[in-house]
Amino acid sequence: MWVLGLLVMVLLLPGQVRAAPEPPPPGDFPGAQYIDRTGCVFVREAEAWLPRLDKAGTPICGFPPSKGAETGADVAAIPSPEEALADMLAEGLRAGDLASGQPAVPLPDVPPDPEQAVLDAQVQDQLAVERRMRSLLAGPAPKGLCESLGYRPADGPVSVIGGDVTQGLCPGMTAPELKPVTVAARKPQSASETPLPEPVATARRPVDPSPVHKTGKAVKGKGVTRRPAAPQVAPPSSAEVIPANARYVEIGTFTDQADAQAALRTLSQQGFRTAQRDQKVGDKAGKAILAGPFADRQALVRALNRLRANGFPRSVAR
Repeated sequence: MWVLGLLVMVLLLPGQVRAAPEPPPPGDFPGAQYIDRTGCVFVREAEAWLPRLDKAGTPICGFPPSKGAETGADVAAIPSPEEALADMLAEGLRAGDLASGQPAVPLPDVPPDPEQAVLDAQVQDQLAVERRMRSLLAGPAPKGLCESLGYRPADGPVSVIGGDVTQGLCPGMTAPELKPVTVAARKPQSASETPLPEPVATARRPVDPSPVHKTGKAVKGKGVTRRPAAPQVAPPSSAEVIPANARYVEIGTFTDQADAQAALRTLSQQGFRTAQRDQKVGDKAGKAILAGPFADRQALVRALNRLRANGFPRSVAR
C-alpha cells in the first residue's frame, strides 16, 4: 500500500514543481507567454502563469529562456575578463613569489663584435665597386653636361641609398635644392586695355579734275545732271581681333596621331601647359592641339606671338 502511495507522489511531484515558472517573470513583463530558466513554456492566465501542455498533458520544454529569466545573482556571478585573467595568473602562486628582495642587476656593456666591423667594411667596398662599375658602363658624360643640368660637386661623402641620382652619369655630384622664388602677381588686363595695332592708312586714288577745273569754265548742258561721286570707303583693317573669352592658343589640327603627340611634346618642352580636343577635318577624325589655359589676356597675347615665331605661324586664340 505504501508503495502505491509513493508511486502517486512521484507522478504528481513534477506537476507540482512545474506549476510556476522558475524564476518568475518580472512584474513589468508584457508578454502573454514566458519561458523560464529551464526552458519550459508558461502562459498568462489572469494573474497566474500556467504551464503550456502538449496533447499528452506533458509540459512543453526545451526552448531558450525569455529575457529576464536569468536572475541578477546569476549575472553577477559571471566574472569580468579582468578578474578571470587575474585569477588565471595568480593560480599556483605562493606568498612572496612576485615580491623579490633582490635589486635588479644591470646588464654588462657588450663590446662591439670585431667580425661585424669587418663585415661593414666589406659591404662598403662592395658598394664602391658597384659605383665604379656603373660609371664604366654608363660611359663618361659629355663635357659640361652635368654642370648644365645643374649638378654640383658634393661637399662630403654621398649617402649609399639614393645618393647618386644620376645612376653613374655624374658620380660625386648632387643637385642643389632649389629655393622658391616669389613673383608678384600682375593685375589682369581687361580686353579694352589690350593695345591693338593701329590701322594702316591707305592711299586714295586722286580724282580726275572735272571739266570745270580743266577749262576754268562751266560746261553747260541741257537736261544733264551730274551724279555725286560715291564716298570712298576705306578697306577693312587687317588687325586681328582676339575674343574676350579666349583662354587657349590653338596651334593646329592633326589627323595623324604621331604628329599630334609630337606637337604636344614640343609645347611641353617650351614650357606651356597643353590640352587637346577632338575635331574633324573633312571626313577624318583629328585632334586640335592647344596651349593653355592662360590666366589673363596679356599672357595669352605673349604666348600667341611666341608660338607664331617658333614654328607655329597659324596659331589662333580660342
